[in-house]
Amino acid sequence: MPSGRLPACLAGALFAAASALPAAAAPQILALLATDTAIPLTCEDGACTAEFSGFCLQRKRPEPPPGARYLAAGGEVTLIVTGTDGAVRRMPARDHIVIETSRSYTAVRIAVAQRLLTEWDAVSLALQIGERVALIPIPEAMDPDPQTEADIALALGPQHALGERILADSPAETGAVALTNRMIAALPAGRTDAATRTALWDRVVTSSTGNLTPAGVARAAAIYQRCLAKVASGSFYSLRSCLEIGHDALMIDLNVKYWKAGPES
Repeated sequence: MPSGRLPACLAGALFAAASALPAAAAPQILALLATDTAIPLTCEDGACTAEFSGFCLQRKRPEPPPGARYLAAGGEVTLIVTGTDGAVRRMPARDHIVIETSRSYTAVRIAVAQRLLTEWDAVSLALQIGERVALIPIPEAMDPDPQTEADIALALGPQHALGERILADSPAETGAVALTNRMIAALPAGRTDAATRTALWDRVVTSSTGNLTPAGVARAAAIYQRCLAKVASGSFYSLRSCLEIGHDALMIDLNVKYWKAGPES
């Protein structure tokens, strides 16, 4: 993308989505970690959703609160639709998804309307995150410090490139993040029974693809075993909530590496 220029389609979408209510300063632009495989969406209560790992590209901007809305930019988010006849279709997801933060910048929830299953005669939906996907906060009217075209160009360009180098140089952390996120995606919200908890690791690792290093698998296994023990002892109500904390700690460690490697932003 040319320096300092915001694509017209993205600029128009951002303008159209702006709220009429007063707002605080725009939160951080984020990067989404690419996924080696499609992540299945869980469908209930009108929405098909999954969580994905987020990475902060702007240290000095405010952290997004839970529920902050974003639009995808840069790389491609792909929606995989499996029909009742078994046929699989892949399509750009941007016109069909709603993106909001789950827990600050470390995790985002992406949702697709559940009604699309019926409209597309589908049995399941999944999302795959490609390389260089960034998330731009949807602007709000009266924002005292909005994201400018220059801010967005910098985040999508040099800042995202630096983040990718940090992730590439941290295979143990990124592998552990990927596996931990897949475990989170495989669990329902709330408490699960002991059989589901103990079978989770084998179920996720068996279905995982990609270049997972032994160090990454070991770190994810340590988080899983620690969380199993905490749930069994009663110090955590659910395995999923404990895994979320482990996932977020890994993402914060990666972001600290990024902040130390680059200029203040």
